[in-house]
Amino acid sequence: MTADKPARRLLAILATPPLTTSGARTRGRLQLATEILGSGVLAIANLIDVPTKDVLDITSVGRESGPWLEARSDLEDQITLADDVLLAWGISEPAGSARDHHRAQVVWVNDLISSRGMVRWTVGGTPRHPSRWQRHTARRRPGLPFPLALAASLQAR
Repeated sequence: MTADKPARRLLAILATPPLTTSGARTRGRLQLATEILGSGVLAIANLIDVPTKDVLDITSVGRESGPWLEARSDLEDQITLADDVLLAWGISEPAGSARDHHRAQVVWVNDLISSRGMVRWTVGGTPRHPSRWQRHTARRRPGLPFPLALAASLQAR
């Protein structure tokens, strides 16, 4: 980074903030992806900004549209500031009405990203959550150290 060229900003979009953990492992993996992608700054936003422990909790807290719509302001701000986006909210969807809100939020996020012409990164072609990256890379690239396997698994679209 030079004085006249700011560091690239990678925005990782997750499902929700953590409820029962510090989120340190997730942030560590996101930081590794940030370094692999050559970004100097990591930012995190969430599809719904209500802490949960898993997708079952999202089914409960995401039944109504309010929390999803409230998260859009931060998502829009963060996307506006980002150079690239890493989709990492997970591949499992909540059930019931939360599923409909989740899907609508994903469409809204993708439309906003598209309108800005930004690169979308995923691990293995899906918005896999960082807690699942090592399992994915171990299966797809057995024997390769995790950082190298992750680098080989990051895909742009």
